[in-house]
Amino acid sequence: MAHPRIEDMLERERVANQRKHWVRAVTACNSRCLFCLDSDTPRNLHLPFDDVCAELNRGRRELRADKVIISGGEASLHPRFHDLVAYGKAAGYGRVQTVTNGWMFADRGFYDAAVAAGLGEITFSLHGHTAALHDRLTQHEGSFARLIKGMVRAVRRRELIVNVDVVINAQNVEVIDKIVELAISLGVQEFDLLSVIPQAAAFEHRDQLFYDPVEHAERLRKVFRLNRHPGFTIWTNRFPLPVLEGLEDLIQDPHKMLDEVNGRRYQVRRYLDGGAALDCRDADRCRHCFIAPFCDSMDDAISGLRERAVRVIDVGRDLDWLPRLSGPDGWAMGGCVAVRLPGASEASELAARVGGPLLISLDDLQGLHDADLADAVQIEVSRAEELDIVLGNPGQKPTRQVEILLTRQSAGWLLAHRDVVGELLDVVTLRQPSWERMEEALESDLEDPASFFVALDLPIRVSGLPACLCPGSRLVEEPLRLPVAVFDSTTGRLAIDELARWHVTSRYRAKSTRCAGCAVDARCDGVHVNMVRARGFVLAQPLQGAWAESAAAQLGVLRPEPRPRMADGRPTEAPAPSLPGFGATVESPEDPLATLARKKDQERQRRRLAVLD
Repeated sequence: MAHPRIEDMLERERVANQRKHWVRAVTACNSRCLFCLDSDTPRNLHLPFDDVCAELNRGRRELRADKVIISGGEASLHPRFHDLVAYGKAAGYGRVQTVTNGWMFADRGFYDAAVAAGLGEITFSLHGHTAALHDRLTQHEGSFARLIKGMVRAVRRRELIVNVDVVINAQNVEVIDKIVELAISLGVQEFDLLSVIPQAAAFEHRDQLFYDPVEHAERLRKVFRLNRHPGFTIWTNRFPLPVLEGLEDLIQDPHKMLDEVNGRRYQVRRYLDGGAALDCRDADRCRHCFIAPFCDSMDDAISGLRERAVRVIDVGRDLDWLPRLSGPDGWAMGGCVAVRLPGASEASELAARVGGPLLISLDDLQGLHDADLADAVQIEVSRAEELDIVLGNPGQKPTRQVEILLTRQSAGWLLAHRDVVGELLDVVTLRQPSWERMEEALESDLEDPASFFVALDLPIRVSGLPACLCPGSRLVEEPLRLPVAVFDSTTGRLAIDELARWHVTSRYRAKSTRCAGCAVDARCDGVHVNMVRARGFVLAQPLQGAWAESAAAQLGVLRPEPRPRMADGRPTEAPAPSLPGFGATVESPEDPLATLARKKDQERQRRRLAVLD
């Protein structure tokens, strides 16, 4: 079956990145799904109407979201569900969606009122192709029949978007094709297929639910390939990426990680500020967890800040941060500051004022060689015209370190000037940049990095690529580089949303199932997810021959021990310090659900005492 067109891939990314906001209305639910991810939250709560409305407003005001998903628990159990839908529409959301077990929507009056209030999209949760299977997984007799009734009613209304989500687990993976066929027969054309993850009830029932997606890869891919047919849309959710080899365009948009982390933001905040480990932190869970790579990145950032191992803090053009980073305390963090400046004169002025190590990129490099720059200043370049100025003049060999971003443009220049590059190996380093969006990777990354390095045939220093994509190079450790946006501007503490965005942009890597047979697998981070989405897992090939021996030896020196991972029982980290100039500690907010549950318990206790009196 043909690979999707780039235009289709980019449109899919655009849709996936529509600004959306998840708003919880209840924790109550009339099902008790074996795989429920919310069973460890305070149960049977209906959030106050005003509180939910405030969160709806926040999504528009702060997040500029165009779409809202009113969720639970089972959101339709909220006594003012229809009013919440209407409020969401009035707040300015282009579409109001809910995810539901369908029970309430089997009632025509309830359904009609929801649509009249402005509900524009319904996601029905269907987990079996028969009542026996679905009701066993939901532990709610009759839930299959009511869901089907509500779904049939909804698909008849053309202006309403109707889709189905399925939590794939050991009990239904062998009939996933039949579940999808049933939904198609009812008129559904869009599916969100979720892999079970080890949270809450799902972990408690792991013996009944967990399975190896790789063992069932061909069955899963059969269903995933439905996305290749006109009229059908398949989204994957929380799946191990190697399962999608050959269907890389279906890899879930990495920004989903922000939603996942945001859903645990109160636990994450307590960990960042006080070192209180996430409740789910357990190696047996982490081996199956979609979020574990973020947790590894988070701990890398924490330990890097605490141990002063952050090599680069990137402020871009936001020079207002420099006073906090350039004093004795700031430079003591252990690295340099990366800045983007208009030209060489501004670089000279800044270098003199800061007096510490800088990594500078310039809009205009004219006059660079005449600029008065300290030896601690490094230059970052990526465009051919920049390389002409920095490296291309035989009479002006650079005396400072030059970091070259590996892009299509810089690769062409390097091959055309191979002899020049060969004489400058002591001052140049190639760094593979990573990108927040696949569109950027498609535009900038080489289609076949390994072939480029074979053609270059120089022992040039390289970071940011796995060894299989840079044969013959000199491997160097990729520096721990944090954008200044990961720090909250009011507290100086790590900020959750931007920390997750940094993970997506810089640290989110993936491997093929083939990588398990590679000589450097234990010390390899893999290929950045957006390079995989743009170019495919075919890039990753196990090392062979002399390069396998050389790469293994180099990585053995760089990393005498493999990186610690959540799946290996990585210990928790003590909190990182605040940035210089900020307070040492910040009190973490309590989860509103916990506050509401405590108030409910206090009220229950008050009533009990009143009866006794």
